[in-house]
Amino acid sequence: MSLDLKRRAYLVLRDLLDTPTGERDACAVERCGDDTALLTEVRDLLATDTGGVLDRTAAGVAARLVGGNDGDDAEAVLPAGTQLGAWRLLQPLGQGGMGMVYLAERAGDGYVQRGALKLIKRGMDSAAVVARFRNERSILSRLTQPNIARLLDGGVAEDGRPFLVMEYVEGEPLSDWAARTAAGLDTRVALFLQVCDAVAHAHRQLVVHRDIKPGNVLVDARGVPKLLDFGIAKLLGDGEDATRTATSGHFLSPAYAAPEQRDGGFVTTAADIYQLGLLLFELLTGARFSAIAGNTGGHPSQRLAAARELVGDDGPTAITPRQLRGDAGIIVARATDADAARRYATVEALADDVRRWRDGRPILARPDSGLYRLRRFVARHRVAAALGVIAIVGLLGGSALALWQAQRAEREAQLARSAQAFLTSVFDAASPDSEAGARVTARELLDRGAERIERDLADQPRLRADMQVTLGTLYTQLGQYDQAQALLERARSGWPDGSADDAAARLRLLAKLAAVERRRGRLDDALALFDSVLATDAPADARSHVLVERALLHDERGAFDAGLADARAALAIDSARDDDAGLDIVRDRHIEALMLARLGRFDESQRVFDATLADASVRLGPDDTRVAQMHNDYAVLMSSASRPEPAEAHARKALDARRRRLGDDHPAVAETLQVLGGPLRQLGRLDEAQQVLEEALAIQRKVYGNEHVQVAGTLNSLGIVASTRQQYALAETYTRESLAIYRAIGSDRTVNTATITTNLAVAMMRQGKIADARPLLEDALALHRQLLGDRHPAIFSDYNALSQLSLREGRIDEAIAHARASAAVGDALFRPGRETATVHLTLANALLRAGRADEALAEIEGAIGTLTAIGAGSEPRMLYAIALQADALIDLDRVDAAAPLAERVLRERPANDIANRIGAHALMARLALARQQPARAQREREAARRLLATMAAPDPELAADIARD
Repeated sequence: MSLDLKRRAYLVLRDLLDTPTGERDACAVERCGDDTALLTEVRDLLATDTGGVLDRTAAGVAARLVGGNDGDDAEAVLPAGTQLGAWRLLQPLGQGGMGMVYLAERAGDGYVQRGALKLIKRGMDSAAVVARFRNERSILSRLTQPNIARLLDGGVAEDGRPFLVMEYVEGEPLSDWAARTAAGLDTRVALFLQVCDAVAHAHRQLVVHRDIKPGNVLVDARGVPKLLDFGIAKLLGDGEDATRTATSGHFLSPAYAAPEQRDGGFVTTAADIYQLGLLLFELLTGARFSAIAGNTGGHPSQRLAAARELVGDDGPTAITPRQLRGDAGIIVARATDADAARRYATVEALADDVRRWRDGRPILARPDSGLYRLRRFVARHRVAAALGVIAIVGLLGGSALALWQAQRAEREAQLARSAQAFLTSVFDAASPDSEAGARVTARELLDRGAERIERDLADQPRLRADMQVTLGTLYTQLGQYDQAQALLERARSGWPDGSADDAAARLRLLAKLAAVERRRGRLDDALALFDSVLATDAPADARSHVLVERALLHDERGAFDAGLADARAALAIDSARDDDAGLDIVRDRHIEALMLARLGRFDESQRVFDATLADASVRLGPDDTRVAQMHNDYAVLMSSASRPEPAEAHARKALDARRRRLGDDHPAVAETLQVLGGPLRQLGRLDEAQQVLEEALAIQRKVYGNEHVQVAGTLNSLGIVASTRQQYALAETYTRESLAIYRAIGSDRTVNTATITTNLAVAMMRQGKIADARPLLEDALALHRQLLGDRHPAIFSDYNALSQLSLREGRIDEAIAHARASAAVGDALFRPGRETATVHLTLANALLRAGRADEALAEIEGAIGTLTAIGAGSEPRMLYAIALQADALIDLDRVDAAAPLAERVLRERPANDIANRIGAHALMARLALARQQPARAQREREAARRLLATMAAPDPELAADIARD
């Protein structure tokens, strides 16, 4: 059968799919006329799918057109277990326009990742199709938005066919979700707006999807949609040639194609807007636009309602035709206009009108008029309008009910007028005339307002409570937590009993108060308040807010699993809300990412952070304080994963934004300064690290006092810097104070206290307090393993410290075992970097002491390679590695190779680095002994002893190093 016949059959088929199923055969006979071969082929194509060819087996149709296997050919499906690159196929998921899609997984060291792998089918790997497939891979790599399935990987199979791997979404097609769920109007509209956000993001990247249909939108268990399959997407910056257009045409879905796509015209973002209009039509009516739109004549404002009425019980039962009359029909008509120029100009404009319709505000697609605006006002303010009418009736007829309603409305209005008058009076007191031209700060305005609340509003308890909550919230934003707590506590004690609205507002007040108590370090009080709110029937937004704040409380206590559970519970609540919860979802995902980072699940955390930060930057702008918080916490992730360069970059973005928005003395600025100290220390920039940490501590002590979890964290960071400087007595002082604060606030058995205990033990070990250090280290390791499992950065640090301790005790085999355990955890968790290099040097040192110089040399050379690759060749740890390398070569009798290394170490050690200069002289002494130069060895040892005598509290290991042969 000729390819020309197949193509003609497909053209007929394309038109038939837009007709009702029962009429297709008669239409086929009419279209094919006397051409029996064409009629047979068309009927054969129709028979391949009883549920709509292009919705299920477009790949089969397209494959037939190019002479390949059809989409239902079992021989085209690769068996489970087939390996493509790093990915192992598990089972087929379905077929796309260009290839089969499989569920696949790849395994790393300690993790398994699943993805949806798309592979071009045999017989379809023509140059044009392969080029389009590669274009899809390029496009997907540019799209990072929560409602777009992310690109995970790509490659080429052994037979030359390219593949890509996308995020595997456990969900169902939008059409199945819409048919199955009983979701109402608000939920469906909220879901549609998320799809709009995804398409708008793609348009901002100059990408047009061109195939938006229910089958390309998956809805997960939380009701969150994911847009799939950019296989025929076109970059707006690319040229459009005949080959690209023709190839795209094979994969179009006529039922969802814009008119210009069906006619082979120029395709722009207007095509996506048309398809979004079809999607909205189908979500709201339960019918496909192409199958029913022609049966709904009349004014556009009535067509959507008419379609819903025609569908009847087969449509979404929670939506009535009455709900779809008016503006909803106008919006769909505007989006699906046959003339692309008359559609919405952008996806954002379409989404804005949908929101306006949902909120009862005038839409921009409808011509403006006074009567129209009046109708919208009444619809939006039904209660107020009704009260107005009742008030009039009451005046005319003396209805007691009408008078009561009117009086209630008047009370609400009086409350609003009183609030306005109070706030105006506060600002009037700060006018230039009142202040003689003095500049008044926001803090001073707040102080004056707080002073006047009790006096000026003594006879208005509800207004007084409202103003206390308002000013308390503002104090919180300024970081003045004691003042915020005092105002919110007074509002709580004086909150009036009243309506259900009053009760809901009181629960929101308790949530605010609990969040302030957490920031004040009163963790037990905060937890009690959080739990009390969650024990009630609090509104959804209040519950999710409390769960997020409780997650942060768990973070401060080191209970990261509990924090992750709360963050995900909040996300589930907000994802199911009917109102616009987009920013709350961003907040929830942010805290989820932070908890994953705390748990050492760095890959998962980075994926969530990347998507959430991109979404937040678009929604809020790059300088918003909430975006700054995300940069701050992203820096925590990067620093924990031993990636100091990106950690510093994100911390500085957060710091710059916070200084601009909040001022230099805000506790949020101190938080970021403390975070910044970590990567600066990792990069060896100890003076800078010390400076930012001391600035953070000064701000925190001023804001929080001396017993606060933030103060404890910064003290611990200063202790780490002191240890890095080999100032171990100072490090012990810092860490002991940090631990004392945690114990004072009732958090003495947490992840954080275990980590600080490890740091304290290391400082004590370096001072020769071995007997005291061991039980501390063993207790810290046991607590970390209990709370975090066996694979976490904290476990890595504990084993490394235990290896060094065992070596000092002469337990060489134990030291080697601990070092190997530390290296195994570090290599699994971190990219090769400073941390992994350091622990391999710890292992090398233990192997040297065991007389296994050849094994030690291999470890050293690997560490040197890592440090060189990351650009750390000039850092002190590189000279330490070279010193160990020289020691190993001496033990292997390769003295000539060791000599230049030992001389370099002595030459390049800074004069003020006394401890390491002592080590360099000790190394030169061993080199001299190997060369049988005892006098030279004695001179080097004397030089080392003279330096040792200048140190106030030297590490005893230095004296042992000088004496070692």
